[in-house]
Amino acid sequence: MTSATMSSPVAAAPVRRFVPSLGWLWSGLFGCLVILNIAPLIWGIITSFKGQADLFRFPPTFVSFTPTLENYERVFLSGFGGNLGISLVNALVAVVLALVLALPAAYAFDRFNFPLRRVLFLAVVASIPLSIGAAALLIPNYVYFASLGLTNTPIVLPMLYAAHQLPMAIWVIKGTIEGIPRELDEAATADGCTTFQILRHVILPLVRPALGAAAILVFVGSWNEFVASSVMVDSPALRTVQPAIYSFIGFFGREWGPLTASATLAILPILIIFALFGRLMVSGLTKGSVKG
Repeated sequence: MTSATMSSPVAAAPVRRFVPSLGWLWSGLFGCLVILNIAPLIWGIITSFKGQADLFRFPPTFVSFTPTLENYERVFLSGFGGNLGISLVNALVAVVLALVLALPAAYAFDRFNFPLRRVLFLAVVASIPLSIGAAALLIPNYVYFASLGLTNTPIVLPMLYAAHQLPMAIWVIKGTIEGIPRELDEAATADGCTTFQILRHVILPLVRPALGAAAILVFVGSWNEFVASSVMVDSPALRTVQPAIYSFIGFFGREWGPLTASATLAILPILIIFALFGRLMVSGLTKGSVKG
């Protein structure tokens, strides 16, 4: 008698379905936001190299056109190079003024106990949004500087920029000073150092990353400022970059070629700064979050 061997069928492997995780969804959303932000920038740069005939061609072309520099020639013939120089000087002076005032102020807020210290520092922190929404203070600022006879002068904009960006600089630098052990101050005091010497020889070398980050923030905020520079100064010799760009928007329409060329030139310094010093800025902003 023979017995047949029965073999059981092999079960099929379960099919795994791809279920997008939350990380994939966030990555996709972030990618879409990046594209939405970069696309206008790329369009503006490409448009700046188009001739008059290619500007209004429909459908628009992004590659198949003859590049030209005529828009940049018109921009520089209008005196835009001088506007770039004025904005650069104003921003650099504002950086120097803000850092010179912010460093001792941040040190005092962290190391000294004086009346209303916390209240004053809270007022400084509450003033940080004013560096972004400076238009809220435009009228009182104009009345004040006009009473001093400083409107339409070379020093009014750097002073105003430094004042607007000072709270942000104090906050960034103080965060790093908080991470410096107080024992270093005490040791320097025991060696006979004055407060100024401690600030210069002990604190300053340790807060350089924070100073760099604050300098970048002040420079970018000063470079991009539009409202105050349009009101406080009306002389063409003192006109900064942002109002100069706006001058290509006429009553009867926009000159898209010179407008995009001037905007491209205006963003170049910001792109160069972040390309060269982006890591320094991140280091300066994050170093104060880890206390030594």
